[in-house]
Amino acid sequence: MILTIRGKNIFGDSKTKIDLLSCLIDMERLIRQLPDDVKIHNQGDDYIDFIVEPKDKDDRKYYKSLGFRREDL
Repeated sequence: MILTIRGKNIFGDSKTKIDLLSCLIDMERLIRQLPDDVKIHNQGDDYIDFIVEPKDKDDRKYYKSLGFRREDL
């Protein structure tokens, strides 16, 4: 399963310093919820892919709740 994050979308529609910090805290929460064996692929432009292999149906549901989708084959 894959989750792609675009760098410029990390800050949402922030207009203040507090907005920026809030967006970063949200991103930190997401990253902390990822498993230790997550593969990270930096595409070199503005995108970062997080790739995980669910071990079972419950893992798949959990990753889907975080925004992951099935990787296109």
